[in-house]
Amino acid sequence: MLLKVLVKMLRFCVLLISLMIVTSGSSSISSDSESLMSCSKFHFEEKVLEKLIRLEHKMELNEKKLKKWEETFSFILDKMEKAIKQSDIFVESVRDTQLQEQSRLNDSYHEIVERFKGQSKKETEVHGKQMNTMLKSLSTKIEEISVAENNRENALKQIQNTLHQEQNRFNKSFDVTLDSFRLASNESLSELIEKQEKDYEALMEKRTIVAFSAYTTRQQDITIYTNIKFEKVWTNIGNGYNPSTGIFTAPRQGVYHITAVVMSQSGQLLYLHLKHNNDYTAEIHVTGDGYKTGTFDVVFSLQKGDTISVGCKNGIRVFSNNDKYTTFSGHFIA
Repeated sequence: MLLKVLVKMLRFCVLLISLMIVTSGSSSISSDSESLMSCSKFHFEEKVLEKLIRLEHKMELNEKKLKKWEETFSFILDKMEKAIKQSDIFVESVRDTQLQEQSRLNDSYHEIVERFKGQSKKETEVHGKQMNTMLKSLSTKIEEISVAENNRENALKQIQNTLHQEQNRFNKSFDVTLDSFRLASNESLSELIEKQEKDYEALMEKRTIVAFSAYTTRQQDITIYTNIKFEKVWTNIGNGYNPSTGIFTAPRQGVYHITAVVMSQSGQLLYLHLKHNNDYTAEIHVTGDGYKTGTFDVVFSLQKGDTISVGCKNGIRVFSNNDKYTTFSGHFIA
């Protein structure tokens, strides 16, 4: 069918070419006839004849070319037809090969499926037997465990009963022993506890540290009724020193080391006393130009509640500033 279509197309092309040649020849003849209007009739006829011969020669050449083309197209069409036939043969062979391969794969698939079914069935039977064996063994072990659990519960109950009886017996025996011990050792235990408390209090009193150190940063006018107030505190272990009054109160009986350093106003007399309770004890008396410093360094045997302060019998002014020239310190020795 394809060959017939190509032949028809070839013939149509040849017809178109012939028409084009005839048309070009007629147009050429009409143009030449117009140009030869002025020539002789004989000359015109010669020209027309020459044109016709040329046209005929061209027609022959075109016919030869058309024949060659037709032969060429026929040869090509033959080749194409052979190629189509070979393609059909190849397609058929591939189709047959594919069908054979598909059939072989189907047979192999069915064989594998059947083999797998057989193996699965065998393995299922084997596993089923093993599971049955394991279940029987498990049932036996569960029964054994149940028996052992019952035995263990019975033994546990017996042990609990025995422990309860022993506990009651021990409690009774312990109560009797404790009552006897209380009656026998109540007095001696009280005496021992009292003695230990006293020893502990005495030991804590010996180990208690008492120490203070204070200073002032301002000038103060001191009279017979007042003390120097060392309002700034460095140390106050035992809380014996009161910075608002300038008085140290012994928190316990013992020996104390007391020191004080006081600076006078420039060019003024410095006359002060260290006061034990209200008694004037040690004193300093310094005169001369410029600032002067007096020092107290005394050891007192104080009772609990005794007081120590720095005062004077007459009016006096003491000096101090941020350099802390005037200080008051003391600590428990023994």
